[in-house]
Amino acid sequence: MKRIILFFSFFLMCCVCWSQKLITPSELIVVYATSDDGFLNVREAPSSKARILGTLPLCFHGLGRGILLESGERWSKVKIENDIVGWVYNKYLGYQSWYEGKGKPKLVAKYAPTLLYTDNYADDGPKYIPYGTVRQGLILADEYELLEDGYYVLKTGHDYLFIKQTDVDVE
Repeated sequence: MKRIILFFSFFLMCCVCWSQKLITPSELIVVYATSDDGFLNVREAPSSKARILGTLPLCFHGLGRGILLESGERWSKVKIENDIVGWVYNKYLGYQSWYEGKGKPKLVAKYAPTLLYTDNYADDGPKYIPYGTVRQGLILADEYELLEDGYYVLKTGHDYLFIKQTDVDVE
């Protein structure tokens, strides 16, 4: 009897994993929570019973605080601050992208990993602070501008992200 229960448990887990139909995005997609309580639990596995590794907050200054790694039908794999990688429930997940696919030249991450920056809203310290890293070859943006300080600004309707000119290829 125990063997039958174990077999069916294993079979059920395989079916759940297969049903995720994960897709790894080819462009940079930043994610944030849309839940009423202001955060979304990041879990060790795609299950509401899995251990919580951290939380993904709402947008901060119009910018999400996580990066989408893979998307599925019900759960998505994300990377949040401190390089924590885990799963979030899609019902409470919002996202934004800087790539619209309009055929314009695009910025592509040059290194593994490539560092992104955000504005430093404090009055002191550096102008940009590290936001996170992305994998090599990821499309970052097709709406951007080269600034005088050697950074590209990725333009959106929300806040901006920045990347060093030397860290991207323009294709």
